[in-house]
Amino acid sequence: MANPMKGEVDIEACGEQLRLILSFNAIAELEEEAGQTLAEAMAALEAGSVRIMRLILWAAMRDHRPGTTLRQAGAVAEELGPELGPVLGRVISACGFLADLSEQAGEERAAGKSEGSDKA
Repeated sequence: MANPMKGEVDIEACGEQLRLILSFNAIAELEEEAGQTLAEAMAALEAGSVRIMRLILWAAMRDHRPGTTLRQAGAVAEELGPELGPVLGRVISACGFLADLSEQAGEERAAGKSEGSDKA
């Protein structure tokens, strides 16, 4: 059973129970694979990047399944179909510092700010 205090989320996909968590190491691997900072990856996620959706799912799977490949994560994403977004939302919400970053980005957009908007 997932431990919500650790930020774990359980799902069922591809005939298996999967435990997802965006640990510090998982996020570092996500940044490395994406070639982007966490903030850039979150912005790409909000813009609907399928590549980033798959990378987040892949990173979240790796703590409990270290050998997970991107193709395996993609197969899970395909099976989840329209549930992928809500699953990623739960995983991100369970990870405190990711949720804080996402909320901060939303607040900045709501205030009409954009990256580089403070430049003359």
